[in-house]
Amino acid sequence: MGTARTAFARANARLGVLGGIAAVVLLLSGFGTAALDTLAGAATSGLRTGLESATGVAGAARWQIRLASDAAAQSEAAAAVLDRMIVPHGASWQRSAQALPSPASAGDEDFEAVLTADPALADRAELLAGEWPGAGTSTEDASAQGAVPTAVNAAAATALGLEPGSLVTVDDGPALLVVGVWEPRDPTDPLWFGEAVVATGVADGGAGPFLVDEAAVVAAPSAAIVRWTAIVDPATTSPDEAAALRAALPDVEPALRNQDDLGTSGLAASGGLHGTLSRLLAGLGAVRALAPVPVLLLAIAGIAALSRLAALLGAARRGETLLLRARGASATRLARDTAVEVLAVGVPAAAIGAAAAAIVLSTLRPGEARDAAIGWLVAAASVVIAVLLVSGRAFGDARRPVQRGSGDEQGRMPRTAVAGGVVLIAVAAAISLWQFRLYGSPLVAGASGAVEVDPLAVLAPVLVLLALSLLALGLSRPIGALFERLAAARPALIPALPMRQLARRGSLFASASLVTMLAVAGLTLAAVFAGAWQSVDRQASALATGGDVRVSFPGRDVVRGVDPLASGELFAEVPGVVADGPVFRGEVRLGSDAATLVAAPASGFEAIAPGTGLARAAGELAPSAEAAAVPLPDEAATLEIEVGVRAPGGTPGRVGVWVWLLTDDGAATRLPAGSVGIAESGGLARLELPDAPGLRLLGLTAGLVDSPGARGVQASFGGIGVDGETPSRELAGAFETVELSASDPEVRAPLAGGGEPLQIVLGSELANRISAEAGDEVDFRIVTGGAEIDAVVVGVVPAVPTAGGDAILADLGALERAAFDTGAGVPQFGERWLASSDPSATSESIDRGQRTAATSTTRADASSAELITPAIATFWLGAAGALLFALIALTALASALAGSRFGEIVVLRVLGVAPGVQARARFAELAATVLAAIAMGAVIGVATAWLTARELARATIAEAPASLVADFGFELWPWLAVLAAFMLVAALIAASAARAVRRTAGRPGLREEER
Repeated sequence: MGTARTAFARANARLGVLGGIAAVVLLLSGFGTAALDTLAGAATSGLRTGLESATGVAGAARWQIRLASDAAAQSEAAAAVLDRMIVPHGASWQRSAQALPSPASAGDEDFEAVLTADPALADRAELLAGEWPGAGTSTEDASAQGAVPTAVNAAAATALGLEPGSLVTVDDGPALLVVGVWEPRDPTDPLWFGEAVVATGVADGGAGPFLVDEAAVVAAPSAAIVRWTAIVDPATTSPDEAAALRAALPDVEPALRNQDDLGTSGLAASGGLHGTLSRLLAGLGAVRALAPVPVLLLAIAGIAALSRLAALLGAARRGETLLLRARGASATRLARDTAVEVLAVGVPAAAIGAAAAAIVLSTLRPGEARDAAIGWLVAAASVVIAVLLVSGRAFGDARRPVQRGSGDEQGRMPRTAVAGGVVLIAVAAAISLWQFRLYGSPLVAGASGAVEVDPLAVLAPVLVLLALSLLALGLSRPIGALFERLAAARPALIPALPMRQLARRGSLFASASLVTMLAVAGLTLAAVFAGAWQSVDRQASALATGGDVRVSFPGRDVVRGVDPLASGELFAEVPGVVADGPVFRGEVRLGSDAATLVAAPASGFEAIAPGTGLARAAGELAPSAEAAAVPLPDEAATLEIEVGVRAPGGTPGRVGVWVWLLTDDGAATRLPAGSVGIAESGGLARLELPDAPGLRLLGLTAGLVDSPGARGVQASFGGIGVDGETPSRELAGAFETVELSASDPEVRAPLAGGGEPLQIVLGSELANRISAEAGDEVDFRIVTGGAEIDAVVVGVVPAVPTAGGDAILADLGALERAAFDTGAGVPQFGERWLASSDPSATSESIDRGQRTAATSTTRADASSAELITPAIATFWLGAAGALLFALIALTALASALAGSRFGEIVVLRVLGVAPGVQARARFAELAATVLAAIAMGAVIGVATAWLTARELARATIAEAPASLVADFGFELWPWLAVLAAFMLVAALIAASAARAVRRTAGRPGLREEER
């Protein structure tokens, strides 16, 4: 018989074992491809989703400088830098020029006009009326009136009463003819850079923008600046491009400064794109930190199963190997033939596994980025591992001239090598775990400041699983001996016989036990990690958004007049809304240090921000909330204020009165109450109160109306009456007399009893940074409005919602009162936090029906689920794959036992042991092996999870507050379901093996020679 025919005949005789090897390769390739492709796809999809949700400043980077006299050379210099440094990394940029707000007028309206030259503005705006400047007859129409054509923001046009044909005069600048009215398609588009004037039309003293050509910007009396705004396309950005862009962004400003034609001073860089990329890439780092656990678990379990099958194949071919070696076949040839056999069955199996994984992933996660190279690499690696293990075993068997008993040979390697390998794994696990616990995470900050995966700490969970499993396997022999002695004390053959087999022939059961322990331990680790991640993600999402839904209103800064958003009924008709409240969030300065201030209605913390743990803070801030303003009677409709005026004789004009109110949740609004004549020495100012519950009086403002050049006008306030009652001081308290003049035309009159320090609660990080505790006094300045606030600390919380630990928390009404009393700008809330029974439906309804520029965010949007859920799925997938390998190893073990213990069946049958008893003994052996491995695996999984799972879960939340702690959770039902399915199949395998023993032992005239 020729060499080829011999090899074919040998392979044909062992198709069952080779089929088992093919099954392992198929599963290893399929599960490995699914795990790695899921993680890679989730990383890319999560990055793109995060970039897509980044709005305004958070999604862009901007560099700006004064417009140079040679604008063309300046533009070319900047383009050379940007095209070289950021465009190759997936970013794009647009240039625009803008003049600082310039005094202008239209009709009787005086304002500050914001002139913008932006060729790309029409691409992100919608023309509502007229035409764009330069289109149609706009240029001719404007030239006929000696003006420059312009298109104005619709919000500004409404506020200023402009329409196509209106003429705007810029002081010492060009006249503008309105030829079109436009509105932004999405004011939160990063290219708008979060400019408040775009969303609201009038903000920070400027109105517009007025779209003009660049020459008009240059001709404006105010300084002209040129801006380059960079964004990325979420649909095409890859993690590698994002990382490269993040690294390049900080270097753009120095590179621009080195351009002679750009300018010598005033260059500024701004924008949150770098921070957004850093946050998202940190999240991707969390995915990379999780990836080794399921992948290595699969690999180790697959290798162990292949080792078991390789041993089974070697044992089955022991006689053939001796015969072929005696006839001159070399060990190399036999190993080569075995490698060819494995390649023949493994290559198709690996290809099928990888292809099946790709098809399943495309079905379950359509539209996600796929990398075909992953499947090819995993398939190739699976085949190579199988070839090396099986052919290596064949080579080792062929090199042994004498074989010992088959029962002793199964599953045993040289003890010295095994002991050395176990020691190395234990040492590596100890070092890796020490590193993991030292950092408290597999993620560390690199030299560049970016979060990176520590290559040693990231292996801690898998190495600890493996080391503990090997330790448990080493303890199985003495534990088995103990159970053997206990079983021997009983008179029955069962359990004495099974326990004796497990104690004395433990090497036969080692591979199946090890794979099962690893698989169950991995399943338990996955269950604990999933539970811990859910707890930490729930906390982090609540702290990130405050309410179940967080609605942000761009362009709001300080209270200037009637605030239509102050009413608590704003979202009353929105589906799912249970409660809502206004929130101010802004930057403050404590000396030169920056921090974040969050002010919300203290009485509503738990209602509008459930799950954020602010109940204690609400109690600490309650006194300041109650003292913020004077409550008005319920259902009051009108307010009348006695106003007295004293002025030099002949002073013209009137004194206007404005009433400052707080809503029941602390939002401030300024309402006009009419005016009184100066010549009449005063009178009654009357206000129709808005239809809102719980209104409170904050204070009054007096101002000159139509009184140019006036000086020395004194206004005093007497009593206040409600709904026609005689005015009295009972409601108002004492107001100080205020003095008005042309240089100081408006003055506030605070309520009596002010001047008390504002009560605040500090985040723990800020409290540690400034060494403050309850009772300490703190001074800070609110950047929005410039109010200088004297405050006293009444408590410390781990983290302030939406701001983290480096923040200040205050009652909104108390903050408004403190800012009002200083005479500075009163901060206007820019967010509303909503508690909702259906956050998703609430957010969709707000986005669909909004009547003002707003962005809604849910806790689901802030969740890390987009990135981490696929990683958790791979945890379960890896554990499920390992359990399948354990079943294959168990099947191989049953086959090995059937081949090596045929003689035992004969002897026991001769001694009178009934076939049923032998069958039950075999079933008991396999069942005890599986149950013991499951029990030890569960203990190992819990121990490993206790050491690593909570830290792993905590690492998945990028930029989370340091106070965030993951609970030791457990996903019980998936764990039970997977384990029950495994035990059911294992029981069927054991039952099949027992049935085979019963059938063999039941044959009449059974002899050893019949094997």
